Formats: sequence, structure tokens, C-alpha cells
Amino acid sequence: MKFQNTKIAAGFMRQSATGFVFAAGFMLLLLSSTASAQSQKAQPQKAPVEVPFEFVHNQIVVQVKIAGKGPFNMLVDTDTDPSAIDAATARELGLSIASTGAPASGGGTEANTTYPTTLPTVELGPITARQVAAATIDMSKISDRIERKIQGVLGFSFLKDRILQIDYANSKLRFFAESPYPRIQLAPNTVNTIAMTFKREDGDVIIDSVFVNNEKMRATLDTGSSGGFSLTPEAVALLGLDDDANDSGGGGKTETSVGYNGQYERKTGILKSVRMGRYATEGVQAAFFPPKTGQDNKPYQVNIGNGFFQDFLMTFDFKNKIVVLERVD
Repeated sequence: MKFQNTKIAAGFMRQSATGFVFAAGFMLLLLSSTASAQSQKAQPQKAPVEVPFEFVHNQIVVQVKIAGKGPFNMLVDTDTDPSAIDAATARELGLSIASTGAPASGGGTEANTTYPTTLPTVELGPITARQVAAATIDMSKISDRIERKIQGVLGFSFLKDRILQIDYANSKLRFFAESPYPRIQLAPNTVNTIAMTFKREDGDVIIDSVFVNNEKMRATLDTGSSGGFSLTPEAVALLGLDDDANDSGGGGKTETSVGYNGQYERKTGILKSVRMGRYATEGVQAAFFPPKTGQDNKPYQVNIGNGFFQDFLMTFDFKNKIVVLERVD
């Protein structure tokens, strides 16, 4: 037994025999509690709650009831904070909406204003959350892009303190009470299983160590993105890929994307290499965000989305801020 305070230690050593009997009893109680805890840990893990989803244009679409009404089509987005509800749907539900709004952050070249509201209840399968913070926003352009009416987004205000697993291969979401990968942060990464700690910054899930063309960068793990690897203007400049990213050179294709702030165009190209933990690959297709399309001055340089995640079993442990990518063959 180690004591942090030497005065307390000395006082303890001067205790009477009665004191030592008490100490011995305390140790027996402690050992008993420890054995009980170990016994509890040995019990089988509680089965997760499973919820089906549709994978539409690389977007995770689930059926959700709000305030007892619905179901509504909603996306699952780790990089939306708080959650979101389509403005027209919010009015139909009679939600209380704040009169003062703020500009939406996200991809696009237009301005979309959001207004704070609260979702009284959110029902996703057997899971019910109450008083979920949200923002109203016009989602009509996202609906047009996905070719499915989208009425909201389950973001961090719903996902916080949860352990979410996304099984793309079987179109299932699983919600665990305890991590399906206990103590994985203490185990070495392998080629097929990668565990990384993440941070929450400005509403984004951020990991610190992704190597693109051998340059260390920060990345956001964004299940609201249908792409694979996308580079911010900062990353494009750092890697010297300006010619590839602009319209005058590089030979890459131009693709049209839609974010919270409307439509925009971006170029695609090939990255020499990408590495995360023990996972490494070469000749990776990527997209380059142009300046002034919502990706300037971000706390990350790389956006990683469902185009990459779909080859993995993804587990986001928001309780302990750990993400696990398990390769699915």
C-alpha cells in the first residue's frame, strides 16, 4: 500500500491494535469487492440493440419517430452537432423554434440559416431519447441529392455517451452498453483492426495521426460524408497539390457535391499513399475542396467518410472517445 501523504502514513503506523483490526477488516472488504467486480466482468456482455438502416448514395438513412410522429427519414452523422431537423418538418410537428438563427457550417457556397429547437422525444427502434437539442435547417437540396426525402440528422446530441457500431455489410446499427472491444486501447493495432482515440472539436470527431503522402495530418471521421478521402484547401497547399485541385490542371474529374450550404464543385485526384495505424494503401482516390466551399480554417486537413468506412466495421465509443475500424473481407 502506498500513501501520498507522509503525515497520514506515520499516523496510521501509530494506530492501536484495534486500528489494525479495522484495517484488516477493510482489506478483506476491499478484496471481496474486487472479487465481486471481477466476477461481474466475467459475465457475458449484454446483447446490443440493433437497428436497420438503408445505405443510400453512401448515406446512412434510418427511420425515426419524433414526438411520437413519423417515421421520418434521418441521416446518422458523427460530424453534425447538435442534431438537425428539416425546417418544414419542424413546423409540421409544431416544435418551439427560436427566433434568432445562425449561419450553418458545412459544405456549399450558399448561406443556410439554422434555428435552435428541441426534439421532445426521438425514437430509433427501441431506443428513446428525450429533450434532444437540434437545429432547424432547410434540407431540400440534400434530399434532392440523395433522391430520398430527408427530414433530419441524428448528430452528437443524440450520439453522445453512446457506443455506436456501424455494420455497413449487413446494414445494421448496433448500440452497446459496454465496448465490444474491452481494453483495446492497450492492445497493438493490427492490419485488420485499428483503434484510435479521438477528440471532439468544433462538433467534429478528430483523430491526430493520418499520414497522407507521408505527411502527418489531422482527420475528421464523418459518417455524414458520402466520399472517401477529401482534402481541405489547407491540406492541398501543404501537399503541393494545387494544380490537381484547380480547374486548369491535374487531369482529375470534376464532381458535384451538396452540403448544408448547398451545391459546389470539386476536383478529384490520386494520393500516393494513406496510412492510419497499421493500415496503409497506395494510389488512393481523393477529392479536393476548393476554397470558400465551407472547408476553410478547419481544425483538420482530411475528411474521411462512408466511401472509405463501408469496407470496415466501424465502432464509435463516444463514452471513452475511441474509434475502432475492423476490416471486413
